[in-house]
Amino acid sequence: MRALGTVAVATTTPESIVIEEDLDLGENDTVEALDLGPTARRLVTQSYDLSITTLLEQWADGTLRLPEIQRQYVWDNARASRLIESLLLNIPIPVVYFSETEEVNYLIIDGHQRIRSIARYVNNEFTLTGLKILTEFTGLRFRELPDREQRQLKTRVIRAIILSADSDPSMKFDVFERLNTGSIALNAQEIRNSTHRGRMNEEIKRLTTDQAFRECIGTKSPRPRMVDNELILRFLALRDGWQGYRPPLSRFLNNYMTRANQFSESTIDDLTAMFRTTTASLRQVFGTGALRLTDAKGVAIEHNINRALAEAQLTAFSWIIDPSALGDRRAEALQVTGHLHSDPVFLDSIQRATGDRRRTRRRIGMYGEALNSIGITVSVLVPYEKSE
Repeated sequence: MRALGTVAVATTTPESIVIEEDLDLGENDTVEALDLGPTARRLVTQSYDLSITTLLEQWADGTLRLPEIQRQYVWDNARASRLIESLLLNIPIPVVYFSETEEVNYLIIDGHQRIRSIARYVNNEFTLTGLKILTEFTGLRFRELPDREQRQLKTRVIRAIILSADSDPSMKFDVFERLNTGSIALNAQEIRNSTHRGRMNEEIKRLTTDQAFRECIGTKSPRPRMVDNELILRFLALRDGWQGYRPPLSRFLNNYMTRANQFSESTIDDLTAMFRTTTASLRQVFGTGALRLTDAKGVAIEHNINRALAEAQLTAFSWIIDPSALGDRRAEALQVTGHLHSDPVFLDSIQRATGDRRRTRRRIGMYGEALNSIGITVSVLVPYEKSE
């Protein structure tokens, strides 16, 4: 950033964080303390006093950016006008928060509405309205203000807090969550998409368009709010790390994404090929009933996708040693999984506290066990507790 500032390195103390249940993703079924070690608590911040002119230059040239999932601009002209009035009166306005990327751009975590409002006014896009003190400027656009007020506005400063790229991704994710107060709150995967950028993140975006996967989901294009991205990430992370899985799921996914973004191109290519083979196998057996509860003939019992079931299906099918065997055993596979889908123990594992470690292992283990019982051999059989 083009301003003088201060740098601070902070650590936080683990605490139980109360987060509203994510109705889109269900990642917070189990809310626990973020047990982060000293290294993982690293949060490097820099404080700057930025002039309006500097902010607008960086907004215009792309140095300042919105996260990929952009919140809508929702302020009306009256609210934006009151912000302009505060700046003209030299009344302090709230701090804005940016997150530094590896490319040395700055994602706007908190402050989008304010920055956009200032840019709109300086660009002459609206007239001032609803002013309480500087009523003589009511109805004026920026270029209609007296020269003195134009200069005052452009030289006013706003305090900005920058989360350095050197900060631990888990801490940046947590800060995003705590400051996630926009009119349309970002869900966990949308935040992760901003805080865990890298090769695997980009590959997951591409995988959402895989034809077999889209046919399993039942839509031609990826669903809104990165729901499909989270489903793929959840599968890849649990397939790779089921043995060490501990809730909360959100932290587990963050940690996997941090590691996976460092994978070699050949490793990512192998995972991509595995994913495509797995979704093709699911489509072959279940068709439009994939990722959903089905009966013994493969007819979907529920229209909606069950994420916990989907992760178990995807994981178990990815471990099938000989996918070509599915063609001859499709009817048997539908029957055995249909019975599984009515088993009270299995249903409990996909419908209640799905982030729980025992339930996670149980549903994956039971699915692999069911396939194995009809001669569709899987390479991994996850041990699990038979009941509570």
